[in-house]
Amino acid sequence: MGDEGSTRPKGIRGDVARLFSPEGTNSGTPSLGAAVRRLLTRPGPQAIALYRVSHWLWERRLEITAELMWRVNYFLTGADIHPAAVIGGGLRMTHATGVVIGSGVVIGDDVTMLHGVTLGGSGRGWFDGVFVDGYPVVGNRTEIMAGAKVLGPITVGQGCFIGANAVLARDLPDGEAYTPGRELNELRRRVDELERRIAEIESKPEPKPAPKPRAVRAPHPKTSEAG
Repeated sequence: MGDEGSTRPKGIRGDVARLFSPEGTNSGTPSLGAAVRRLLTRPGPQAIALYRVSHWLWERRLEITAELMWRVNYFLTGADIHPAAVIGGGLRMTHATGVVIGSGVVIGDDVTMLHGVTLGGSGRGWFDGVFVDGYPVVGNRTEIMAGAKVLGPITVGQGCFIGANAVLARDLPDGEAYTPGRELNELRRRVDELERRIAEIESKPEPKPAPKPRAVRAPHPKTSEAG
C-alpha cells in the first residue's frame, strides 16, 4: 500500500525531502537554518532519524544493536517505535511524546502523526478464541491526530484523516475521515430516526378486530312419522 501513488524517496531521504517541501511545516517550507534547528531541537525529527538507524540495523540482523537504539530513542524523545516497523519516506512527527508503533506496523509515505498516537496489536485474542491478532497498515498521505489509537489488523486507506482521541476499530477506505464526534453524531442521528419511526407506529390507532362470522347451524332432519 505504501508504494501506491507516491514518488517520495524511501527512508530518511524522503523525510528530508518532505521537510523542505511546502507541507514540511505548519508555515510551509522552512529555510535551511530553520530546518537544522528543527532537527537539533525538536523530538519528532530526532525520533524519526533514530528509528531510521534502528531499522537499518534490524534489516541487517543486528537485532540487539537495533533494540538498544530503540531504547535510546525512547529515552531521548519519548517515542516507542519498534525497529521492525516499516515506515515510508516523508514521515512528519513534531511532538514524539507517547507515540507507540508496534513491530508489525506498515506505514506509507507522507504520513503525519502527532503525539500520543498508538499503532499496534489489539490483543483481542483474550476475548475471542478464533481471532487472529495483527497490526495496522496505514496508507500514504494519512493524518493521525493526537491521542488516536489504531489497534489490530486494520487497513487505513490513502489520504485518510483520523481525529484526535479516536479509537479506530474498522477499515477506512481512501479519503475517509474518522473522528469520535462524527461517529457519535451519526449514531445519534440513527437513534433519533429509529425513535421517530417507533413514535409513528405507536401513534397510529390499532385496527379494530374484524367481527367473527356467525356460525350457521344445520337444521335437524325431520323424523319420519310412523305409518
